[in-house]
Amino acid sequence: MSRSEAATSPESGQDEEESFFDRPPPPPPPPPPPPSQQSQQSQLEQHSIGDLAKDDEDNAKVADLLDSTGDRETSEELVRFASQKDDRTTMDGQVRRPRHISRDHYISRKTSWGRARTTMVLPDDGVTLRRDLTGATRISPSTIDRIFDNSNRRQYGMGIVGRFLGRSFRKSVSQKPDVKKQLDDFEDHRPYFTYWITTVQVLILIISLACYGFGPVGMDLSHRSGLVLVTSLSLQQVDYQEPANFWFGPRAADLIHLGAKFAPCMRRDIKILKEIDVWRERERDTACCIRNDDSGCVQSSKADCSNTISTWKKWGPGDSGPGGRISGSVCGLDPKFCDAPASIAPYEWPDDITKWPICRKTNPFNQRFRNGSQRGNGNFPVGRYKDKMAEHMVCEVIGHPCCIGIHGMCRITTKEYCDFVHGYFHEEASLCSQVECLHDVCGMIPFLHPEWPDQFYRLFTTMFLHAGILHLSITLMVQYFLMRDLEKLTGSLRIALIYFIGALAGNLASAIFVPYRAEVGPAGAHFALLATLIVEVLHCWPMLKHPRRALSKLILVLLGLLVLGILPWVDNYAHLFGFIFGFLAAYALMPFISFGHYDRRRKIWMIWICLILIIVLFTLLLALFYNVPVYECEVCKLFNCIPFTRDFCASQNINFKREEPV
Repeated sequence: MSRSEAATSPESGQDEEESFFDRPPPPPPPPPPPPSQQSQQSQLEQHSIGDLAKDDEDNAKVADLLDSTGDRETSEELVRFASQKDDRTTMDGQVRRPRHISRDHYISRKTSWGRARTTMVLPDDGVTLRRDLTGATRISPSTIDRIFDNSNRRQYGMGIVGRFLGRSFRKSVSQKPDVKKQLDDFEDHRPYFTYWITTVQVLILIISLACYGFGPVGMDLSHRSGLVLVTSLSLQQVDYQEPANFWFGPRAADLIHLGAKFAPCMRRDIKILKEIDVWRERERDTACCIRNDDSGCVQSSKADCSNTISTWKKWGPGDSGPGGRISGSVCGLDPKFCDAPASIAPYEWPDDITKWPICRKTNPFNQRFRNGSQRGNGNFPVGRYKDKMAEHMVCEVIGHPCCIGIHGMCRITTKEYCDFVHGYFHEEASLCSQVECLHDVCGMIPFLHPEWPDQFYRLFTTMFLHAGILHLSITLMVQYFLMRDLEKLTGSLRIALIYFIGALAGNLASAIFVPYRAEVGPAGAHFALLATLIVEVLHCWPMLKHPRRALSKLILVLLGLLVLGILPWVDNYAHLFGFIFGFLAAYALMPFISFGHYDRRRKIWMIWICLILIIVLFTLLLALFYNVPVYECEVCKLFNCIPFTRDFCASQNINFKREEPV
């Protein structure tokens, strides 16, 4: 480069710089073309798919909360769930795109629903998004539809039994406008009564087994023998027999004590009272049998008192007791030595030991015979010599009344013997006439009058008791699958009335025809439920394709269950009369479908007829139970239990075989 060019280079550079700044700016780049409608729709669909997937997941959680909790708990869970979702959204820094209102958008059905406060955020892409700040989120329409959906309600004429037996409807009848409207108007009820009574029955059996334990298991009589101390002060071989319980439950006597159906506890039984009078007449001729070696004494007859080793101290005209009494003596009991109740006028004890009361307080001998203490000698103790008439008071009483069995039998025996035969030992009493054995057998609330049993409420308590675990299992299956299904259709009040009417009538009929059998369980109520199924078939007869076939199947089931009623501890009379009264109650109380004006009027008349028949028949059963009692009926027993073995239908009493020395 020459010197001249180098000299001019600064000027040329300055000109170029000036020309650069004087040059017009380049035109701005053209703006991007606006997105087409198709691209916008595609973008919105992608966002909507993600939002819908997340909404479905949230709705599933909300549905679970609605299904598992109550209304109040559901609201709290919804608020907590919405708060957690807002926190998660804030932490992620993401917001959700609002969906456009469409046919799937849920509009609140309540005007009081509060809208959640929202903020509008303008992101870079210019799309407005909404972020929930406070309040609960809306429940999706699908969740609300599931809540109010009633399509799976109990269908009239079908139910679980109808589906099991393969029923089908005539669409030409069931789809008629008037019939379809009646079917759609049926409400679906919750089975509260089924759950309540089943829970009570389970708890009662658990408590019964915890208190009384299990009885002998088997089909025949249970035999047990052992050496037991008897009134002769010796160990004797005693055989003990009682009916076994193949249901795996308590003994018969324990079930009666708990409230089983047992007619002698519900009314005045002439047959049992005659037996008690015979025993008291025999006791009137007893006296105190005193052992000569001073080892003890026991009340017995003259035949049962050994003349060799004992002395039978009987008062008579020549050797009378206090006040000239000839009835007695009684071991450990004498009106002369009792202060409470005292034998003073006008409340003197009669000359009949079977009418003597229990002495609550005995006066000491040294007060009664203070002056007689000087007459003692070396042959007798001072107490014995004070008064020869008081020998029955100073001896050790080794026998007291023991109530045995379920028919009120009583005998004077030892405590060891009484415990061995599961009796009720009365140590406070001296005579069997002083105790009421039916009180011990029946238990529960004492009678208002000792000789007039009045526990009529056993007709009600029986339905809550069960003979054992197997018996309860059958009840649970019937009530869970059958009664629960019927209660969804009829409601709690109607099914409860049908249940109780069938149970009460069945138990009352059983008490009439088999009074001395201890029966438990809701057998009559279960057959009333079966009658309800038959009434349902009759009500929807024109709507079924094969109504005769449906009815015949139910009748076959009924006959099969009646055959099972010939087993012991299962009451066929409760089955039969429970079915009859259950049929009448179901026809009167069960909702029905009318297929025309005439059909509706006919069914209304039938309702009134059934209600009147229920009242009349129940009144007749009550009159028969109290005024014309049935004590012996061999044919009636065969309908209730057929003796396949010798002891299969053994009387539910306790029998004894003993060998005692003279």
